[in-house]
Amino acid sequence: MIEITAKKNHDYALDTNPFSNFEKAELLGICSNEAGFLIRIMDKISRLTNYLNKGTLLVEDESVTDTIQDASNYLILLAGYIQSKKDDENIAF
Repeated sequence: MIEITAKKNHDYALDTNPFSNFEKAELLGICSNEAGFLIRIMDKISRLTNYLNKGTLLVEDESVTDTIQDASNYLILLAGYIQSKKDDENIAF
């Protein structure tokens, strides 16, 4: 999970800010950054729900395990994002 997060960070985020891709939701006025994380998590939950209900996935280059790991990584990144905001405000998480 660490390896895939590092690779995706390389592909999606700025080197100076690992949350830069997630902060685009608020920057574009779509929703809060935190809601942006939740939307991505819900996309993964929806995929897992459909898999459990239908028993198959048509996108074969992302396994069920990949989807679970992506959802887990999004949750960990959300925790890190919340903590970074708290650190900026000197508030304990």
